[in-house]
Amino acid sequence: MLKTYNEKLSKLINKYFAIYEMQWIPTVNCAVIDRGKLFVFPLIFSFALFCTAWHLFFQMESLDNVLEVTFTSNLTIAYFQTIITILTINLYSKKDLVKVLNYFEDIATSKDEYLAAEREKYLGRNLQFAWKLVRIFLIGMSVESPVFPLASLLQSNFTRGLTYRIPGIPPNSIFFIPANTVGEILLFFLLVCVMIIGDTLLLIYFFYFRGEFLAITSLTDLLSRPPTSSNYHGNLLKKIYCSHQRALNEFSRLSNFLWHFYCQKLFGISLYLITSLFVFSKGNDSLLIGIFLLIFIICQLAMLCIPGQLIDNCSEAFRERLYMNFSCEMNIKDQRNLLILMMGARKNISAQTFGLGKVSIFTLVQVKKE
Repeated sequence: MLKTYNEKLSKLINKYFAIYEMQWIPTVNCAVIDRGKLFVFPLIFSFALFCTAWHLFFQMESLDNVLEVTFTSNLTIAYFQTIITILTINLYSKKDLVKVLNYFEDIATSKDEYLAAEREKYLGRNLQFAWKLVRIFLIGMSVESPVFPLASLLQSNFTRGLTYRIPGIPPNSIFFIPANTVGEILLFFLLVCVMIIGDTLLLIYFFYFRGEFLAITSLTDLLSRPPTSSNYHGNLLKKIYCSHQRALNEFSRLSNFLWHFYCQKLFGISLYLITSLFVFSKGNDSLLIGIFLLIFIICQLAMLCIPGQLIDNCSEAFRERLYMNFSCEMNIKDQRNLLILMMGARKNISAQTFGLGKVSIFTLVQVKKE
C-alpha cells in the first residue's frame, strides 16, 4: 500500500513541475528561451489579470450588476494571487520542495528494521487518505467550476465566457466572440487548475509528514517493553532521535514557503469572502451563484487549515507518548538520553504565517470572522 500510493503522489507532484516547466519542449541551448519557459504561466495570468482589472476599473459602467462586480473582483484577486503562488512554488521554493520530496521517497522505500513496519502502517494509511482526498477535491472542484462560466454565458447571451471583456477587440471583429468566450473560459479553467494543484501540493506534503510522525510516535511504545538485548533501549532511542530530528530538519525547509504561501492564500480568501457578501446583500437571482462561490471558498479554506491542525496534533502526540513510555527498566544513561529527547520534542512542527500565527482549524473561524 505504501509503495503504491507513494508512487501515485510522487508522480502527481513531478507531473505538476514538468507541466509548469514545459519539459515536453526540447531545450535549444539558448538561456533566454530555456529560462523563459518558466515565465509562460505567469505571463498568461498577468494578461488575464490586466483584462479583469481593466474591466473592473474602466469598462464597468455601473455597480448595478452584482454578479459582474463580485465575480470580476474575485477573478482579479485570484489571478494576482495565482501569480504569486506559482512564483513562490516554482521559482522561490522549488529546490526545497524537491529536496523534501526526495526525503519522502527515501522514507517510503526504506527497509529500516525499526520503522519499516510502522511506516507501512501509518505512512501508508496517510498517503492512501491523501490520495483519496486529493481526488475528491479535484473532482468536486471540476464539477462545480463550470457553473460560473455557464452563468456568465447565459447572462451575456453567449457573447462572453466570464463577466469581463478582453480589451482591444472591437465588437464587430470576428475574433470578439471566440476570444471572449473560448479564450476567457480556457483562462478560467487554467486558473482553477493551478489554484487546486497548489492546495493539493501542500496537502500531500503535510500528510507525508503526518504519516512519518505517527510512525515515529508508534515506535516510542517499544520503550515500555522489556529489553531483548543489552543495548535495546539505547538503539531504540537513537533511532527515534535521528528520525525525529531528520523530520524536523526537512520540515524546516518548508517554513519560509509555508509563511509566504499561507500569508497570501489566506489574505486572498478573506478578500473573496468580503466581495462575495455583495451577492447575498442583494438577495436576487444571482443568490445561487453566490452559494456556489461560497462553497468553493470554504472548501479551499478547509483544505488549507485542516492539514495544519493535523500536523500540530501528531507533533503533540509524539511529545505526550514519550512521557507515557518512560521506563524504569532503562539504565541511567538511557534515562538521561530519553529526558534529552523529551526536551527536544518540545519543538513541535506547525504551519505558521504572518498575522494569524499557527495555522489550525481555528484559523478557518478567524478568516471567516474577518
